[in-house]
Amino acid sequence: MNIAKPTPAEIVDRYTEELYHQRNLDALDDLMADPMVRHEPDGTRVALTLKEAKVRVASFHEQFRSMRFTNRKIVQNEDSVAAAYEADLVDQDGDVVTICGIEMFTVRDGRITEIWNPPAGNGPWG
Repeated sequence: MNIAKPTPAEIVDRYTEELYHQRNLDALDDLMADPMVRHEPDGTRVALTLKEAKVRVASFHEQFRSMRFTNRKIVQNEDSVAAAYEADLVDQDGDVVTICGIEMFTVRDGRITEIWNPPAGNGPWG
């Protein structure tokens, strides 16, 4: 019996669901390479260990009481995913800010190995 391995897009969907919607930092143990490389909006390249990645995402959880990401368009090939997203971020006072952007992921052996994170825009796509 062959069990199909998840596609890169399925890995990225699970990453978004578990990490941001469910706030499950431990999901990174199964979803992220250790270390994982982030390409930041300012052009820097940062290698994060699992522990450092959990601290990074935990800071978003402290800043926002909820985050809802919606992928408007997904493009994938054998090991890469580009996701055009919108996100509603609810701060601790209940104010909602909507942002949009594109993130690109490299997935190898079922784990995210790299993320390109260009600057997000204000408001929804459109």
